[in-house]
Amino acid sequence: MSRKPRLVVLPPQHLGHEIHVGRNIVVDMISKKFLLQSEGDCVITGLSDRRFLYESLLSPHHVFDFSILPELKYPIQPPKSPSDYLSLSSSFFTKINQFSDFQIINLSDYALPPTYCTFGTSSEMSRVGYNVPDQYWNDDFIKLAQNFNFSSENEINLVIPKELPLFIIIHHRYSASIDKLKLILESLPLELNKIIFTSHTEYLKTLLQNTSNIFFTDDLKVYSTLLKDIRCKLLISEWSGAGQVAQYTLGTQGGIWYYYDHYPDIFNFTMTHKIWELNSTLGNYFNCWDFKIVSGCSTNHFSSFEFLINSIKNIRIN
Repeated sequence: MSRKPRLVVLPPQHLGHEIHVGRNIVVDMISKKFLLQSEGDCVITGLSDRRFLYESLLSPHHVFDFSILPELKYPIQPPKSPSDYLSLSSSFFTKINQFSDFQIINLSDYALPPTYCTFGTSSEMSRVGYNVPDQYWNDDFIKLAQNFNFSSENEINLVIPKELPLFIIIHHRYSASIDKLKLILESLPLELNKIIFTSHTEYLKTLLQNTSNIFFTDDLKVYSTLLKDIRCKLLISEWSGAGQVAQYTLGTQGGIWYYYDHYPDIFNFTMTHKIWELNSTLGNYFNCWDFKIVSGCSTNHFSSFEFLINSIKNIRIN
């Protein structure tokens, strides 16, 4: 029996929320065949630089972003506070000719998950026969969750020389301290190749023009691909969504060193993160939702910036 094609809607949201919650709903739906490319099912994500999160789960022709929507102001910006969130009703999408015959699965209610993520199955999920699983973590989910439409080798070679034997990445969050970034760089070996992922690329290039062996990118897709590169041995990041991308792309050859600045470590993740990581694989995908380690990388959480710097100073190139 034929059915309507389905459109999953993921509004503009914090990157960590989208990759740990919304995207994992999509991954589980695909795993359980509630979303099928052969049936014409599609995903629309709020921001254009997030399309690559889904283009290898379906196909580029089945993935859209909010820039195609009429009556919206452009450019659409990622929200920085709850008041910035853009939530559109399902009826908004069925009034668009392109999606008029689609069954909508609107994930707007999941875009700003509370600390204790107590969501359940929505009515739109139920109408397609899908239920949030009691246990989601299995080999099929782990394999699918690592599928991204990564950048090509040529695109990566435009960012870093292909002959680099190894490198580390530093994520500099948009509100992060410049002085702390400088201290991180000063504490690392001069000969170590360092890539900075930041939205302030041109400013930091000028500010750090005398720093040796340093490269920059502001492209989320390129950053995610660099994390996947076997040459990437370490990511240094604030606890944030961009850092957590590495939990899906950085392989077993590398590790993440998290420090806390914008988000204080009020739950003592420094001492308990391994328990949270284990608990994230138990129950449904809302359980300890931002601690999923899909790609096999290691993690280390530092209780203070000073402890992070002390460890960075011990880094050596063999």
